[in-house]
Amino acid sequence: MELNHIGITNKSEEQAMQFYRDFLGLEKTREIILAEELSAQLFSLSQEIKVLVFEKPGIKVEVFISDFQHANPNFTHFSILLDNFADVMEKARRSNVDIIVGSYKDKTVYFLKDFCGNLIEIKQKT
Repeated sequence: MELNHIGITNKSEEQAMQFYRDFLGLEKTREIILAEELSAQLFSLSQEIKVLVFEKPGIKVEVFISDFQHANPNFTHFSILLDNFADVMEKARRSNVDIIVGSYKDKTVYFLKDFCGNLIEIKQKT
């Protein structure tokens, strides 16, 4: 089995571009308009939805542009392995990207929040 892609929601196309293209360095490879009929069948939402597709070798993220609100607490996230963990952390600080750090005993977990509040867990590739 192999992961094909991740689908997330973002309120703003501009914020999606700033985070996934400009911050993470993924390439925007497609822009799709999900037809109202298909959206209703798949997601019970009767409206057209713009979807931006961002990719890099080994990762594909479909960003659905919608004002949908997750319930609190929101555990939804995806995780990426980084070659350059320290560089990304420094870039996050410079770019005002929220960094969340959780520690318990000998384990530390790091998350970034995109500009819409989606959680992305980051880990150093070993």
